[in-house]
Amino acid sequence: MSYAKFVNSLSRGLMILECFSTQKNSYSLAEIAKVTHLSKTTVFRLLKTLCALNYLKFEPTHKEYSLAPRVLSLGFSVLQSMEIREIARPYLKQLAQECNRTVNLAMLDRLEMVYIERIRYPDIRDLNINVGSRLAVYLSAAGRAVMAHMEPQELQQILAQLKNDPRAAQAIGPNGAHLLQLLKEVRRNGFAINNAEMFKNYRAIGVPIFSPEGVIYAINLVVSNDVSIARLKKIYAPKLIETGKEISEALGHPSTESR
Repeated sequence: MSYAKFVNSLSRGLMILECFSTQKNSYSLAEIAKVTHLSKTTVFRLLKTLCALNYLKFEPTHKEYSLAPRVLSLGFSVLQSMEIREIARPYLKQLAQECNRTVNLAMLDRLEMVYIERIRYPDIRDLNINVGSRLAVYLSAAGRAVMAHMEPQELQQILAQLKNDPRAAQAIGPNGAHLLQLLKEVRRNGFAINNAEMFKNYRAIGVPIFSPEGVIYAINLVVSNDVSIARLKKIYAPKLIETGKEISEALGHPSTESR
């Protein structure tokens, strides 16, 4: 990448916007400065600008900032233009009906999987997950399904970044060994499982979506832990795998039979 025309102020403004998530949706000036490693003076100027443009809003009682409607509309505009959502939706609806479960479509974004479509079913408590929610790529079933089919170089790049994250160290093991072994099993089985590693008392199963862009999408399904791992594998895995193949073919990826 060439940095000759790199705009630092724009980069810093976007860095501030990326702080906000469903887990932490409001910040004080000091907290933003700490997270972004920027000076309070710089952060203050950027916050004033983002508030003036209605990308952020300021709550004076607690002196905290949160996302404003204008920035949210940007995200939904992008989502509305994503062709895969339109292509995948009928398949996701069919899967939700067959399983009597909420199903999700997620997309890789650096070290996270972003939910870009949900077909809701009144199955279990919603876990505060919505379109736009983000999950760690190494910990989520959807993320593992994607990572298992990455090119080796791309996978190593992600592992290199995860090694610098103290939260990921235990999950991925020394030099990523634990995660790499897990991904081999995912690739062999055709599906990934998260066994209450992300949300206590909940399990998830995910399968990859193959597209001309590469393996950057996955579908997943979440169940409470009264559904056994054996049932996930026997009942739900075949249905998800078949749906994943159908969506992949609809996106232009050749079927197994035609390769």
